[in-house]
Amino acid sequence: MRRLKSDYESMLSEFTKHKYISFESLNENSEYPDKYIVHYKNISSVRLSADSQKGNILVDRLTLHTAEIYLHNEYPRIKPQCFLLTEIFHPNIRKSSPNDICIGDYWSSGETLVDIVYQIGEMIMFQNYNIKSPLNGVAAKWARENESLFPIDSTNIRSPELDVKLTAKKNIDIELK
Repeated sequence: MRRLKSDYESMLSEFTKHKYISFESLNENSEYPDKYIVHYKNISSVRLSADSQKGNILVDRLTLHTAEIYLHNEYPRIKPQCFLLTEIFHPNIRKSSPNDICIGDYWSSGETLVDIVYQIGEMIMFQNYNIKSPLNGVAAKWARENESLFPIDSTNIRSPELDVKLTAKKNIDIELK
């Protein structure tokens, strides 16, 4: 219960006015939320195009994404269940239902829910992907052949205010004393 409370408070603190990430919390079996719907906006990823054919993979760009994170009874000893509700083409996201997300081969109970939310966002943008242990073999093969395209989006979602300030001013003068 303490961990669920801590994660919920951290989510509120981190994402209440976030530029790219918002969330809804759902309470199924406890006083504090154990299920979250996370929305990512204005960050790019790709999905398999309807015009794709075997041997000729085409992708379409997407900028809105939704994930579901379920903090089951064994959390945080065992990693949470994560699903992408938006269809994307990614080596570490299963294409068929339940569209689960592999958030890593190794789990540490010290990872927080906020860390997971950021990790999923970075996966969506192909800043983070693993072609050696894929859930989607076709996407892994495509990623291996198209590594020059990545990341698809280089937005720093971990500190969006910093991105805005740095891109708004081209020249920054720093005086060292």
